[in-house]
Amino acid sequence: MKTNFFALLTLVCALTFSSCSKDDGDTIDLQTPSEMILNSKQTAQIKAISKSPIRYESKNEFNATVSDKGLVKANFVGETEIKVTNGSDSKSITIKVDPKVNLYPEPSIEWGITKSQIIAKYGKPDTETADGIGYSGYSSAAPIAMFLFENNRLKSSAVTVKTSYASALGSFLTERYLPIDVDSDKYTAMFVNGLKSETITTAVYLSVYNLSNLMVTYLDVRDLSSRSNNNSADTTIDSFRTLANQLVD
Repeated sequence: MKTNFFALLTLVCALTFSSCSKDDGDTIDLQTPSEMILNSKQTAQIKAISKSPIRYESKNEFNATVSDKGLVKANFVGETEIKVTNGSDSKSITIKVDPKVNLYPEPSIEWGITKSQIIAKYGKPDTETADGIGYSGYSSAAPIAMFLFENNRLKSSAVTVKTSYASALGSFLTERYLPIDVDSDKYTAMFVNGLKSETITTAVYLSVYNLSNLMVTYLDVRDLSSRSNNNSADTTIDSFRTLANQLVD
């Protein structure tokens, strides 16, 4: 009986030591900072050491992707996490994609917030219609900012941008949004803020307002998809034109 007890004790100790040794040997030695700041299209290599194979995964590939070798590629402005795992240990790295071009402060796209919340943020509007408000002197590159509401809830926003900033505007938008449709003849383009339909919340439509200004319209995709009218985006842009005309006049 004594022999069996000592044999069992020896076996337990051996298994315990083996398990502890395995856990110690399978930790990930992350030699990369826990936060990386990149510009759109930049790449960076994650340096990690482990006795076991390492897997890399991006939480949001719209902002950044990572290869199976740990090469990070920054996509669109924003923030995501890269998870580094080997089955026994796990680390995370925050990837911040910063813009190179800051042409104007983007208008609020917090769809569903109230009109009073917008006014609290931007101040008393310079013009107002039944369903929208507008501001002049918004920024040097984007002189007009506007907001449309439905049932007192924000459903769309827009800015006019001086045509002299057209080139910078192209860089500004493509750093932040994925282009999905471009018509160079009509000088229009459509962008979205996601890679999959279920993750897209905002569409951005670029069009010509007049000879001196372009218009960038931010649209609540959920609002558009819930409507049977395929021309709802055009109707929204027409409403913004009405507001802009009042501010220009």
